[in-house]
Amino acid sequence: MDPIAEEDALRRRVKAELRTRMRGVRRALPAEARAVRSGRIWERVLAREEWASAKTVMLFLSMRTEIDTSTAAKVAWDAGKRVCAPRVTESGLAVHEWQRDVVPVESGSMRVPEPPEDSPLVDPSEVDLVIVPALVLDERGARIGYGAGYYDHLLPRLTRAVRVGVVFDFQLVAEVPETAGDERVHVVVTDERVIEVLRSP
Repeated sequence: MDPIAEEDALRRRVKAELRTRMRGVRRALPAEARAVRSGRIWERVLAREEWASAKTVMLFLSMRTEIDTSTAAKVAWDAGKRVCAPRVTESGLAVHEWQRDVVPVESGSMRVPEPPEDSPLVDPSEVDLVIVPALVLDERGARIGYGAGYYDHLLPRLTRAVRVGVVFDFQLVAEVPETAGDERVHVVVTDERVIEVLRSP
């Protein structure tokens, strides 16, 4: 095997192992502890200037053991911000408005919560701040998601958005093995700390 291809294959194996391990660790976190840790994360995110100045914020609709995004959505709605969220399509993630009184729907094999299909579309270039989900992050802003590459394709389209990656502190590792096409976040926020990442590698 070509040395470059061999290294790439190794990186992908390590990413898959980290993904599996972190899913298990996060699943073991009791619901009460998850709620407390989520609250600490949002205290840090909501105190940031980028949040205060953002007119349009993009959140993911949390599922199962993920960080609860409902708190951030309520704060954003109360502040008069436009809130949007991703919806999976055949061509990748579309950005739809997430309106306060609209009940999310679940779709796909993973039963991912999403805005309904008839929710207004939002131009990705209008998003000022995006909250990026991750299973693993490092201090450089490199991330491991669920493996489909949806956010890696979406983030470059959010041309002016500040990318804030949110994870529980135990989901931080020393270094994420990156592969071609991986996109980093600009800020890492956990229940323990905030890490400012340089915008250029």
